[in-house]
Amino acid sequence: MTGLNQKVFLSQWGAPETQVSLNQLGKLNKLGTVFLITEPAEEAHISVWIYKKKNSILLFAKEKLVSHFSFRRFRHEPEQR
Repeated sequence: MTGLNQKVFLSQWGAPETQVSLNQLGKLNKLGTVFLITEPAEEAHISVWIYKKKNSILLFAKEKLVSHFSFRRFRHEPEQR
């Protein structure tokens, strides 16, 4: 799936339930790269699309899919004692 354009997902899956846009601010020595969360309507360096019903988190860079994950993998589960 890597390399697919965002428009493919919009046409096949519809709009994501949650969308976050990240723009790179720069790099800080020991902290690494710093990003600013921006409005999804703005052009972003990285876009994160979450489709909860499809159990998918998609990361796009310059409108191309660069990575995808299972949504359930990132949900916080209460600790078992």
